[in-house]
Amino acid sequence: MFAGKYILSPMVRVGGLPFRLTCLDYGADLVYAEEVIAQRLLKCTKIFNETLGTVDFLDEDGGVCFRTTSKESDKVIFQMGVSDPDVAAQAAQMIEHYVAGIDVNMGCPKDYSIKGNMGAALLTQPQLIKKILCKLISVCSKPVTCKIRILESEEETLSLCKEIESTGVAALAVHGRTRYTRSSHPCNYDIIQKIKSVVSIPVILNGASLDINNRSDMTAVMKKTGVDSIMIARAAWYNPSVFRDPEPVSVREAVQKFMKYCIDYECPLHILKYTIGKFRGAFKDNQSSLEVTRHIETRLIYDYFGLGDYYSEVASKRTGDIQEEFQKKKRQKLGEDYKVLQAEITPTILQSFRGMIAPRQILNQWLEANGFSKPKYWTTEHNKIFTGFLQIDNDTYAMEGNFKNKKTATQAVSYAYCLKHHIELRHYKTGARTLPTCNCECKSGG
Repeated sequence: MFAGKYILSPMVRVGGLPFRLTCLDYGADLVYAEEVIAQRLLKCTKIFNETLGTVDFLDEDGGVCFRTTSKESDKVIFQMGVSDPDVAAQAAQMIEHYVAGIDVNMGCPKDYSIKGNMGAALLTQPQLIKKILCKLISVCSKPVTCKIRILESEEETLSLCKEIESTGVAALAVHGRTRYTRSSHPCNYDIIQKIKSVVSIPVILNGASLDINNRSDMTAVMKKTGVDSIMIARAAWYNPSVFRDPEPVSVREAVQKFMKYCIDYECPLHILKYTIGKFRGAFKDNQSSLEVTRHIETRLIYDYFGLGDYYSEVASKRTGDIQEEFQKKKRQKLGEDYKVLQAEITPTILQSFRGMIAPRQILNQWLEANGFSKPKYWTTEHNKIFTGFLQIDNDTYAMEGNFKNKKTATQAVSYAYCLKHHIELRHYKTGARTLPTCNCECKSGG
């Protein structure tokens, strides 16, 4: 399963379902999903999303933790961040029927992983690594792999790889840099060659994107190092058709394919913006890139790539929102009576109002001018994430999202209310704004 493969590496925020399907269409043999913390998965509710044709694992607030479809079930590898063998086993048993394999992240150098004793923090704890992998292998019906980085010394690296092989894993992915080495530095092919010479399991090379522009380049790296397979991240992010044989298509063509999947599977706006921002050549120039990624309405971004009509067509055919239904049932269970506002809001959008009238001030002025009572604002906090609440007369609204302070949460709920009711909001950097009048029966009376 892991020999002679061209593989998409796990990438935070990028490696969601639309990007994975795009890479598979262009010739990737396997696709690793972005890392999910095992503890987070255990708190999720599994639902079958008939509207999208997907299996969704939803957070407590209804957000998508992991989404997959039958189109990739025999190609997608689920990667988890974990430091406890029992938690790893529980998470694997929850997800294994919907994926082709389970991988443990042992290379992430980010602070959140290190502080949680996950990712690269595991590299110096071979006994804990063995416990996690052995536990997973004992309970999983699917192949178990792990992804590591090299250590400071050759001796330590080779010793760790032998220990990992002894657990019975199906393959070992090795990023040819240490946890302290930046991605702009060359991949250490020499040490990966030596790893391949001392273990008998398939070795997957990772970290070679600097040397890769097409599939032939990947093949050349595999031959040079003697590894069984190759896994790439940044080269695929720059152009997901890099897997295509013999040559990639234009970046713009690849972006359009990716964005159609974003429409089909309801990719969040902030993920869409983050991902297309790295596609090389997708925009006419840097200014165009900035203008498009600063848009506050999803339709405007799809318009730029010629997909505005397709977006509207798909949206018009959809009835109901399974995530909203999930949240509604949760609120009913908790006895809470408020309406959750739906809007695509990122911190960047809210920050862009600095130096001008903020959404909360705009809303307050509009409410006063239209005879509403003075609004009330408050927030709730769970795991250092805030939800903003807004009460206008007898109606209460909430805006749930990844808001890390009270001020942002209350601005977000104000912003979402303004969008819902077509209250004019001007974005001072791009000039984008909501319509001051409309034909629907909203409170703006347009």
